[in-house]
Amino acid sequence: MYTDSHAHLSSVAEELGEDALAGVLSAYARAWEAALPGIPAAASAPGPAGPAGARGRGRPAPLLVDIGTEPGDYAARRALLVRLSGGAALPPWLRMSLGVWPGREALAEPRAALVRLTDALAAAGAEAAAIGECGLDYHHMDGSRAAQAELFEGQIGLARERGLALVVHSREAFEDTRDILRAARLASPVLIHCFGYGRKEAEAFLELGAYLSFAGNLTYKKAEALREALAAAPADRLLLETDAPYMNPEPRRGRPSSPSDIARSYEAAAALRGEAAESLAASVAANARLLFG
Repeated sequence: MYTDSHAHLSSVAEELGEDALAGVLSAYARAWEAALPGIPAAASAPGPAGPAGARGRGRPAPLLVDIGTEPGDYAARRALLVRLSGGAALPPWLRMSLGVWPGREALAEPRAALVRLTDALAAAGAEAAAIGECGLDYHHMDGSRAAQAELFEGQIGLARERGLALVVHSREAFEDTRDILRAARLASPVLIHCFGYGRKEAEAFLELGAYLSFAGNLTYKKAEALREALAAAPADRLLLETDAPYMNPEPRRGRPSSPSDIARSYEAAAALRGEAAESLAASVAANARLLFG
């Protein structure tokens, strides 16, 4: 198993079944133990200085990041993951973000959505590893550009207040996304998830200090611009994700995905960059620890 910086695990359970998700979680637990032998779970709890970054034994300890999209989804997501992982708390290799995707309901009342998200963050406490996903979507246009900017900027403010990474969704909205992030001048990390632009746009986000995360669509036939952007991304700003249950890499495009599908993305990305998949996995895992603890 490899680090997956962006997955919607509750949706994976809905698409593939709880047994399938339980199998994924079990596989990550085994991979974590293999990478960090002899370290008790309590000693390897989430944290920027934890053993995941300091005591690796040659194999990268993988992280799995479950991403929020609605202001009130945290409690149900957490309960599902704790139950299926078989423990009393979140396992040390699992991170959770809290955020509001620019959907119709949230954009109808951005301020109310932000209030609910703020309450959820208070309840989550230290388990909140990032804010997002949030951002701009000019493909679906479930609300005006002004409402999308209000919702996005509100979550940027929450990331600033808490010193958390910001997970950004940007579809057909490069210029406005760039301009909002440039004006925000966040000190905490910014991750452009499921990067969907070309090399020029990648360079613009990198100039702002952002990280780029690529999904399984980098393997698709018409994704040459994505592949060019990925090949040019510095190793210390690059992450990979499934966006599960979406973006299944070839040859399973169009079928629901899970984090177990991410190996094909690592293999494709490593080949494009001229490096071994394990080397890429180590750098992605290090970047994920920096962003998510």
